[in-house]
Amino acid sequence: MILSQHLAIEQKQTLIMTPRLQQAIQLLQFSTLELNQYIQEELKSNPILEVEIDEPMEEELELDEADFLEDYLAYIDYSFELKQSLERDPEEYNYENYITIKPTLTEYLLSQFNLLIHDPVELEIGEYLIGSLDERGFLSIPIEAVSEALGVEVPRVMAVLKKIQTLDPIGVGARNLVESLIIQCRYLYGDLPLVEQIIKDFLYDLGENRIKQIANKLKVSPTEVQKAADLIKTLNPRPAANFSTNYTTGYLEPDVFIQKVGNDYIVVMNEQTQPHLKINSYYQKILKNSKSDKNVREFLTKKLNSALWLIKCIEQRRMTIYRIVETLVELQRPFLDYGIKYLQPMTLNEVAERIQVHESTVSRATANKYVQTPHGIFELKFFFNSGISGGNGDGLASVSVKEIIQELIQGEDPTKPLSDRKIAELIKERGYSISRRTVAKYRDELGIPPSNKRRRYD
Repeated sequence: MILSQHLAIEQKQTLIMTPRLQQAIQLLQFSTLELNQYIQEELKSNPILEVEIDEPMEEELELDEADFLEDYLAYIDYSFELKQSLERDPEEYNYENYITIKPTLTEYLLSQFNLLIHDPVELEIGEYLIGSLDERGFLSIPIEAVSEALGVEVPRVMAVLKKIQTLDPIGVGARNLVESLIIQCRYLYGDLPLVEQIIKDFLYDLGENRIKQIANKLKVSPTEVQKAADLIKTLNPRPAANFSTNYTTGYLEPDVFIQKVGNDYIVVMNEQTQPHLKINSYYQKILKNSKSDKNVREFLTKKLNSALWLIKCIEQRRMTIYRIVETLVELQRPFLDYGIKYLQPMTLNEVAERIQVHESTVSRATANKYVQTPHGIFELKFFFNSGISGGNGDGLASVSVKEIIQELIQGEDPTKPLSDRKIAELIKERGYSISRRTVAKYRDELGIPPSNKRRRYD
């Protein structure tokens, strides 16, 4: 075999990810918050870009004598009330009475404990114990460690801990889940030997709904165990859950609105979520001036091209989202008319073919975007899901199937819960083909236990 080297000319097409193309793809998949942050950074680095401010049109106000008199009297009444409020006791309207910050678990417990205990040593022990509680409200260190750290006897530490366990919320200060549940049970319902024994010895079995096995071991009827189980379910396994340290509240601002007008639905983009960009007129004049410095003109020309490309990409992003939501309105009309149970199966490829773009473009454009419909605010990704086929050629989305499964389980007889196979048969009676495994999969996703764990012994 002879090896040789030679030169050859070859012509082929390749996709090169230019910086501008990368920027366009990046802007497409940005959420509204990320896009606004990106725009703010561009405004800092590009002097040609500026935000277009909509100035409200000045309207002439026409006030007749009657309107003026009514407003004047209202002003006099308000001034009189304001004067009266200022003359009242300032302590009555102290701003400290309107504090909006919620106290932490430690602060809340210490405020009660300081009213209950006056002994300095016990106060020190109590502060140490309360400061050692975890996010569930349970004591996270051994009693012996507290005794050694403070140099006091173990019985005295235990006595202080018992007092802490009487504070609100009930169950706080326990050393484990079992102790917390027993403290709550005694405080709320008194001494119940059967309930306490189930909590101590059969808590795991109770979670698995093994009512008959527990009844056989305790030699009582399943009905008695079921009543005890219902009582245990009223207790709080995390007594300090209401004292979370995270007080932030999340808000969703929809990118698109779907509004019903008559019998039709229209798509309206949310123009309030991002600033409108324009080219600065001052720098435009400099570019048009032929006497300007060459280096300045080159710099401004580069920035102008960058600004124009950014404005084009943002507009293209807006139009892509608009066309996707328009297609969504066409394909999901039953959902818009009747609700989530009528959500239709829809894929990214199906929408991509309708608006003549690549599937990945639809995927990027729908990432972290939200739409407000007559039935609430949903992420755009929510509408892309698989489904099951019907006998008439129509389909049903997986979300709708879950709604049906949940509805069937809510209406079942608790003493004879529906099995997955029976649920599949009931759905087939409605004209949709579904397997038992699919029912089990959707039931698990809904967080609903199987039939043997849902059965009650009333």
